[in-house]
Amino acid sequence: MAVPDFPIDEAYLIGSWLESFFWGLYTLLFGMSMHTIYQKRKEGINKFTTSCLILLYLLASGHMSLGLTRLIQGFIVYRDTIGPIAYFSSVWLRVNMAKDYLYITTMFTGDLVVVWRLYVVWGKNYWYALLPFLMCISEFVVGYGAVSQWLLPHPDGPEMVRWGTAMFSISMATNVCVTAVIASRIWYVSMRTQRVMGVESSGRYNRVILLIVESGALISATKLTEFILFRIAPGDGIGGLNAMYILYEIVPQITGIVPTMIIYAVNKGFTQRDNYYTSRKTTLAFATRTGTEPTAQTNTSLSAVVFAPSDLDMPSKKAAAEKARTEKLSLKRSPSSSLADEQV
Repeated sequence: MAVPDFPIDEAYLIGSWLESFFWGLYTLLFGMSMHTIYQKRKEGINKFTTSCLILLYLLASGHMSLGLTRLIQGFIVYRDTIGPIAYFSSVWLRVNMAKDYLYITTMFTGDLVVVWRLYVVWGKNYWYALLPFLMCISEFVVGYGAVSQWLLPHPDGPEMVRWGTAMFSISMATNVCVTAVIASRIWYVSMRTQRVMGVESSGRYNRVILLIVESGALISATKLTEFILFRIAPGDGIGGLNAMYILYEIVPQITGIVPTMIIYAVNKGFTQRDNYYTSRKTTLAFATRTGTEPTAQTNTSLSAVVFAPSDLDMPSKKAAAEKARTEKLSLKRSPSSSLADEQV
């Protein structure tokens, strides 16, 4: 079966238009999410998640800017000399290499956010996140290695294809496996807590699990489609099906939109049940790193700890410290304060 022809200049033009559309949505969503983070600043800010959100937006903006630069050069500056098809096929140009580096860094950062969720859900036990983290590092190394082949005196095209295939495969495997483990962990802990504490369940899968699975499925489906198109794309970009470059343009935007959308949804309370404010809270107990005692989290805390940049454990710690200080002051005012001081 013959592969349909889809020129590379048309693919870049459509992809850049879609990228600008998604970037506009991303900018609006990013601003709204940062506003919710600012509103919850008194509850504490998760520096890692917030930093990743800002970095993803900067990378996506840089990728779109370089894409616009490529369009101007390909269709205007070099239109009568090189030609659009020959220009866009010249992937070894430095501006395109810089764009590829931003693309790989975006994929790495997005997968790192997913691994962070896994780390938090498993009670911040780094052993459970070690293998996925190493997979992220491998994805980053092979991706940069593939693009950096153009810096060699004699680049090896087939070798770059193998490195690129490894990068897509590792990223897709990391996203699918980690998302499945996170959802399974939350579901298991929720069911176990309901059996032990007798808390009524509103269904097998709550909105938090669905949010994880749906967001992971969206990114996984995008990466799978891009990987398939990458495998059937021509090596020279001159003829054949070049539809891969459409997804190549919009993947950095989707990679940033998904975690930003999750954080906004959690901070606005969209993950709560419809009857959340008229029924009692359920408590999920996550094991600590030492495994000695479980850590109880309500539904709100669970969502915020896994996704949102608000660390809701901080107010409880402050409340406990304030309570201890109050009790200490009351002891000093009591007749037995001297005995209490000796015991302290």
